[in-house]
Amino acid sequence: MKKRSIIIAALFIFSIADLSLIAVYLKAIEGERITLLDGLYWVITTMTTVGYGDIVFTSHIGKVFSMFVQLYGIGFLFGVAFPYIVIPWAERRFLLSVPKEVNLSRHIVVFGYTRLTPFLCRQLESLGLKYVIVESARENAVKAMEMGYNVILSEVSEEVIRRARIGSAMAIVVMWDDVERSLDVLLTLKDLNIQKIAILSDPFYAKYLHYAGVTKVITPKSVAGAQLAKFILERERGMLNIKNIIGDHGMTEIIIPKRSLIAGMTVGQVEEIYGIKVIAVCEEGRISFRPGEGYKIREGNILLVFGDHESIMEFYGGVYR
Repeated sequence: MKKRSIIIAALFIFSIADLSLIAVYLKAIEGERITLLDGLYWVITTMTTVGYGDIVFTSHIGKVFSMFVQLYGIGFLFGVAFPYIVIPWAERRFLLSVPKEVNLSRHIVVFGYTRLTPFLCRQLESLGLKYVIVESARENAVKAMEMGYNVILSEVSEEVIRRARIGSAMAIVVMWDDVERSLDVLLTLKDLNIQKIAILSDPFYAKYLHYAGVTKVITPKSVAGAQLAKFILERERGMLNIKNIIGDHGMTEIIIPKRSLIAGMTVGQVEEIYGIKVIAVCEEGRISFRPGEGYKIREGNILLVFGDHESIMEFYGGVYR
């Protein structure tokens, strides 16, 4: 549809340019010189049947040309523009039926069609993961459908749990960079035991989302579809991306989710129990390197830990037990 519209528009522009050149040439034959801009002005006013009369052809060939331009304009408007461009566009915008629910399982539920959503969806598709976008604005839902993404039109309410089959989903990702809308989603789904990821440009409000039950908050400066998809898979499959440093020792980042048994423990207790080293702690956007043994770990903290693979995996299991 888009390709056809571009071709029609291109042909129309070229035809207007050609008719403008012919108009300039015919006026020169009649002994009157007009500019190319005058010719373009005459063609457009004649095609739209406005015809102000300030530029008029007096010769027979000029009059025949004027009638041709009028008929061409009317024919293009009602024979091409309306049936092939205007009407299909109106049907897509106002008559297109947007799905209200899906029948999926083991999928990702994405709330909001934003500028970042296509990147995430393409990455999920490349990994073979199923997803559905939940959008409350019809215009955005139609845009997503036109781009070939799986989307449903639904308000954020208890009903969306059934419509998006959230109960059987792997995770939800809130793409709206709006604290109130994000909180609305998280509070609606607060009782569901499912990992919840949110996009937020201002880390100051991250703590409120953690209170509402979010598993991880990502800022647009660091977000990428690959990172989101990778985090979902790590959490779902129980795998970590441990970067080897030396031998079987490496480092990785682990987020402390809500109601984790690790929350409330000190760094010293964690290091003693699991045999790891906490290199840094990120809390509400602030990073503390080499925190002391008495540093208390809280929900929503991101820990950079070092240790052998077995110890790190044991700690990871304790975090999400």
